[in-house]
Amino acid sequence: MISAQPIETVAEILKKTLEAPVEDLGDLYIVTKQRDLAITSGEYKMLFKINNEITFQDLHQQGKMLNKAEILLLPEELPVFSSALINQGSSLPSNYTQRLVMELDVYSLYMESRELPKQFAERLAAALKAIEL
Repeated sequence: MISAQPIETVAEILKKTLEAPVEDLGDLYIVTKQRDLAITSGEYKMLFKINNEITFQDLHQQGKMLNKAEILLLPEELPVFSSALINQGSSLPSNYTQRLVMELDVYSLYMESRELPKQFAERLAAALKAIEL
């Protein structure tokens, strides 16, 4: 008897890899990854629940998608996150771009690539796990 594994949809792969809900809009998948952020300013400590939005837009190019993410990071998280992102296993694609903006003691890291969504999601998930509280 031949046993076949069911084929996972893109939404299922993203949900499992990023451990977050996925909104499937046809050619666009939106993942909302929540994380806690504790910002200390002077003697005050503020706790926030941050929703990081990650999008995957189908390019109709052999499974490749336009993958985008904006991740908020504390200054001490940035080197850990960046190191985990680079050393995850699969190398960053040549079309990978990122931009870093600092606002009020928090970095906003914008990332974009054109690659298979699973590769981007696995790399991002590993980097996020590296900075979990």
